[in-house]
Amino acid sequence: MNAPALKTPPPPALPFFPDFFIVGAPRCGTTAMSHYLAHHPEICFSRPKEPHYFSLLQKILPGLDLEKHYLGHCFNHYDPAQHQVLGEGSVSYLYDTQAIEHILHLNPSAKFIIMVRNPVDMVYSYHARLVALLDETEEDFGKAWRLRHQRAQGKSIPKTCRDPFLLQYEEVGKTGKYLQQLFHIAGRDRCLVIVFDDFVSNPRESYLKILDFIQIKDDGRTEFYPVESNKYARSKLLQRILKRPPVRVASFVANLEYQKKRKKLKKKIPYQAPAQMAVEKKHRH
Repeated sequence: MNAPALKTPPPPALPFFPDFFIVGAPRCGTTAMSHYLAHHPEICFSRPKEPHYFSLLQKILPGLDLEKHYLGHCFNHYDPAQHQVLGEGSVSYLYDTQAIEHILHLNPSAKFIIMVRNPVDMVYSYHARLVALLDETEEDFGKAWRLRHQRAQGKSIPKTCRDPFLLQYEEVGKTGKYLQQLFHIAGRDRCLVIVFDDFVSNPRESYLKILDFIQIKDDGRTEFYPVESNKYARSKLLQRILKRPPVRVASFVANLEYQKKRKKLKKKIPYQAPAQMAVEKKHRH
């Protein structure tokens, strides 16, 4: 099924644009897979892994220049003599039809990779991740789950939460619903689904499936070591400082520069290794 035509002007002439997107789901190994793909010599993967340009950032900072603020900064390492394809990994796109439509408007041939797992395991791990990032302040998962109806009405939203939708655990866990939505918009043939348990048990097989999907040759990778999706500062105050600058005053470019400085700062302070890895053991949440 082809994507519906958008009633918008023709896309601007761009020097290049991503060929594939890892759009979800959260806590399903997307960080690890993005890391492996980024090290393939023929793949240019965005830095950072999740720019969220077509979803969250467009809502917070509308009017960003696509070529300057997205392509120029997230893909400034692109070398056309070396790289055959470009990709990025914003998991927020799975839940945002406008983001998918915008991407397809700019590149009708774009491909989408979706990594999925048992929804119960995913949501439980996802909650822990939000707590670590201070998007969630309720550390008890059961209590956080019961707050979802209040939060859907705009109540009990932590001041540090980037987007209230992030706290809708039940909705985030409905990956089947959003998969079907993506299939309808983009076309089933342009979507590849990778099951998390299969990825954990045989990462090379999943890796090769993606390379075949994006039409890139095998680079011979055989080592698929665990990749940390984050490092948590011991102090919640430090974590808040390291997390991001205030969105109302930060530009997209400043935020990218901030992230580079944040990585250097994190190396100088004590941290706890995370409980979750992007590639986890089967029974770890």
